[in-house]
Amino acid sequence: MNEENNNLIFGLDIGTRTVVGVVGYKREKNFEVIAMDIEEHDSRAMVDGQIHDIAEVAKAVGLVKERLEAKIGCELKEVAIAAAGRSLKTYSVRVDNEIDLTKITKKHIRMLEIDGVTLAEEKLKQELNDDDLEYFCVAHTVVNYYLDGYVITNLEGHGGKLISAVVLATFLPKSVVDSLYAVVNRVGLNVTTLTLEPIAAINVAIPEKLRLLNLCLVDIGAGTSDIAITKDGSITAYGMIPIAGDEITEQLIHNYLVDFSTAEKIKIDCSREENIVFADIFATIITVPKAEILKLLEPIIEQLADKVASKIIELNAGKAPNAVFCVGGGGQVPGFTKALAKFLGLKEDRVALRSSKLIENIEYKSDYLEGTNIVTPIGICVTSAHQKGYNFIEVKLNGMIVRLLNSRKLKILDAGIVKEFNHENLIGRKGKDLKFTLNDKQKKIIGEMGEQAEILLNGKSADLETFIKEGDNIIIKPAKNGKDARAFISDFIEGEEPFYVMINDQNVEVKPNIRLNKMTVDISMQIETDDEVVITKIKTVEELCKQQGTQYESKTIYVNNKKTDIHHHIKEGDIIYIEEYFIENEKKQNNFEKSFTKSYNNDIIILNNEKIELSSEKKPYMFVDLFNYIDVDTASKKGKLEMKLNKEKVSLTDIIKDGDIAEIKWIEE
Repeated sequence: MNEENNNLIFGLDIGTRTVVGVVGYKREKNFEVIAMDIEEHDSRAMVDGQIHDIAEVAKAVGLVKERLEAKIGCELKEVAIAAAGRSLKTYSVRVDNEIDLTKITKKHIRMLEIDGVTLAEEKLKQELNDDDLEYFCVAHTVVNYYLDGYVITNLEGHGGKLISAVVLATFLPKSVVDSLYAVVNRVGLNVTTLTLEPIAAINVAIPEKLRLLNLCLVDIGAGTSDIAITKDGSITAYGMIPIAGDEITEQLIHNYLVDFSTAEKIKIDCSREENIVFADIFATIITVPKAEILKLLEPIIEQLADKVASKIIELNAGKAPNAVFCVGGGGQVPGFTKALAKFLGLKEDRVALRSSKLIENIEYKSDYLEGTNIVTPIGICVTSAHQKGYNFIEVKLNGMIVRLLNSRKLKILDAGIVKEFNHENLIGRKGKDLKFTLNDKQKKIIGEMGEQAEILLNGKSADLETFIKEGDNIIIKPAKNGKDARAFISDFIEGEEPFYVMINDQNVEVKPNIRLNKMTVDISMQIETDDEVVITKIKTVEELCKQQGTQYESKTIYVNNKKTDIHHHIKEGDIIYIEEYFIENEKKQNNFEKSFTKSYNNDIIILNNEKIELSSEKKPYMFVDLFNYIDVDTASKKGKLEMKLNKEKVSLTDIIKDGDIAEIKWIEE
């Protein structure tokens, strides 16, 4: 027995209404229970699983400890404990990451999850209004992934612009751990392991071989109902609602005018007796059929079942699990499991009480305490046997000691999301893209890709999914984020350097017209997101005159000593003169030249700066007749035909006379 004494495990479940202690030891695959004891609190020393009076709670713990020591014949010095689900803070957040990738990797998905946990941490601080609060992230799970706004089962391997996730993250405040330690230290006990009550219960109620199934464990205590979900081989979510067995007890107190202890006994007797006998506050003995009491309790049982079902569905990604196991005293009230099945849409046999007698690999060598409220303290013992000495593990992260609650198999990812570490150092983010409009067309400049973090575990290459253990040394060489995309107006001038021409003896720089958000700017201006950029190149004399503010209408254009028009394409070094134009002078000059060159009485017309002679025998001539003297292919050209007579617009049927100056030109658009 001395060897067994050295291996004894003392598990303590400090609940809202009672303290339950279990002592036993691990023998091969089984856990043997050698002693159990239970004590109710004298006062409301705990409310909804939270310790309010350390001294009063320690008193109940001390009584349980003394009686167990008497049963086993030796002193208990160490204890395994669990934090109540009431202490857990669970937050649901949605997080979005812009990626614009052709292939999404696990790293992108894990960074998305880390961002979700970080956002949940911020919500925790805001709710508690305490930026210095210390806490442990005990679990996180993804409810849904989204790709470009649409729900998707698995992001890996897909491509898109926006990945999103709804993340459930659960936190345990350090203050809760401190109060539990204070209680047990007061009665001379040292903590060997600390776990969570939902984890302890699920470790015995739902063994690992069943966790591939989507199952739920509900621990309905006095003040709270704790919930844990399993799926794909692991525990994926925890939750709690502040409604449980006390709601039922209070209904009995008010209806039958009894004290709290009597109401509790009535509630328990409903699962054993057909007729319930009790005394009210006037000492009147009353006998009530069980059916009458259950009829009275039906509304509150329905309310409790409805709220538990809603929380289960929330934690399980919006759907009911395959089955539900119920433990704790509150779940033993007749009708609860049936109501819970109804609200979950499950068959009644898929929601059942999980008695400690049905737990695998547990042997009882002591007086047995009836009820499902023994499941959690036995689970605390079994959990302690698995992780004894490692309620917390310590690892080094870049030389800094990180303390993690050893509630499950831990990964480098878990060390990376502690609040002391900069989450941004884990995965290099791609720089932001730059989107804007260029000449009425959408333009996008891709941001620079980030460099991923280098992760080493005990000197060997690892990744975020690598499992860690006590004493591991993790080095994370920070990732480098890619630079945001940048662009300047000069990037879109297509390498054309400004050039110079002479206009009326003035040296003029020819450069594009640039407007940014309807304002004229220089080519050195930087482009920002959603900017509207318009770049117009200067190609012709007309465009140059408009840019320089030079008057060109009703004037004569000369380029390099040759008379031309405003549609002339300019080039480097052109010498341009723009002079006053007098139509009568040109007519006189035409008439003068005509007197020396015309035959008989024919008419001389200047058409596109060329003289043509029209026979006098076919007078009068219309403007349309001039098309016989030029070659205009309208079928193969795009644009419009410009026709002028003596510098004025003209119609095809207008009469032309000797000495007129005509223009027929194709203007390309």
